[in-house]
Amino acid sequence: MPSLDGRRREKKNRRMKIGIIGASASGIYTALLLSRQLKDAQITLIDRMEKIGKKLYATGNGHCNLMHVPFTSAAFNQPRFVDGLLHLVGGERGLLDTLDSLGIETMAKGELLYPLSYSAPNYVHQLARLLENAHVQVRLEEQVEDLSDCTVKTNKGTYSFDHLIFAFGGASQASLGSDGTMFAVLKNHGYRIASLRPVLCPIKSHDVPKSLFGVRHGVRLTLLQDGKVVYEEVGEVTFKKDGLSGIAVMNASNKARHGDIVSLDLFPELEEEEITGKLAHSYARFGEGFLMPFFEKQLADFIYKKAAISVKKALKHEDFARIAALIKALRFTVDGFYDFDASQVTRGGVELGQVDGMLRSRINPSHHFVGECLDIDGLCGGYNLGFALLSAMVVAKSFAK
Repeated sequence: MPSLDGRRREKKNRRMKIGIIGASASGIYTALLLSRQLKDAQITLIDRMEKIGKKLYATGNGHCNLMHVPFTSAAFNQPRFVDGLLHLVGGERGLLDTLDSLGIETMAKGELLYPLSYSAPNYVHQLARLLENAHVQVRLEEQVEDLSDCTVKTNKGTYSFDHLIFAFGGASQASLGSDGTMFAVLKNHGYRIASLRPVLCPIKSHDVPKSLFGVRHGVRLTLLQDGKVVYEEVGEVTFKKDGLSGIAVMNASNKARHGDIVSLDLFPELEEEEITGKLAHSYARFGEGFLMPFFEKQLADFIYKKAAISVKKALKHEDFARIAALIKALRFTVDGFYDFDASQVTRGGVELGQVDGMLRSRINPSHHFVGECLDIDGLCGGYNLGFALLSAMVVAKSFAK
């Protein structure tokens, strides 16, 4: 039997084993950064899906929006915490430099940063090649069933590690890998999990008739809580059978509550009086079809009905003024939200009080957390994928100490 000193030397000389649960963007980034930093470490990625980075395929409408530039903590539900993480890595510049150091060529479209290929599948293929070159072990189609300290039991075997990094995502889009089952495993081992709800998702409203399904229109969206403006954005809204969708709506869902009001300004570039005059002028030319130059028929019919206007009678100035006021503030009550399958990210997850400023667990110092499994979520437009990189950089930095 080896002596105590011999066992210590053996432990010191053997390769560090790091297990990463979830081949998500945050898991892949963490594996790549640690493989570069800890050249002798044995790093293993475990994921229940048949491919790595399944959720990446759907990002940026298939183009993979890597980051928002500028990258600001104000876009997140936990801005002070995110701000602290940004400070650790050198802010936005640190994120961009890290992408460059990994060999990821990028291109900007406005404030959105994409891979140079402008292709999500190509980007995932590039990440797979980087993992292969870094000799990261990737074990796919393995569902984690339980864990004990740093020992992981899956449906295919048991693995022992020196450190575990959780990168399994939230509960949004289960078909792409995030089914939320790991939260139950962590809860069984003493972790507090903030309640989960879908965000960056369509909003339900009984005020939207089925007749508007599929209609799109550019708007200025304003979210009102108790009569006060809490969010505003210009963008395109898509009407669904029982609600509203579009990027502006999804961003508003981050702040919306049941009973709030979504107000849509259908012509934000025009003043109400100007619209009133245009309506009167159109009525003089087109008669009862005077809304035809402004809206699709379904939306025009909805506005007629909402304004309680009968086009069978001669209209007056006050009628046009009432329609103009409606066009500038078409209101819908928030009844709820679409489910996790229709959401881009999950609000909730591992409570931030469970981790320190380096994303190391306060319960087990051999555990770390990255990405969406934490109770951190951001707006559309590259913020959440940017946070995947940011959290990976912070955890990698913690291993350098």
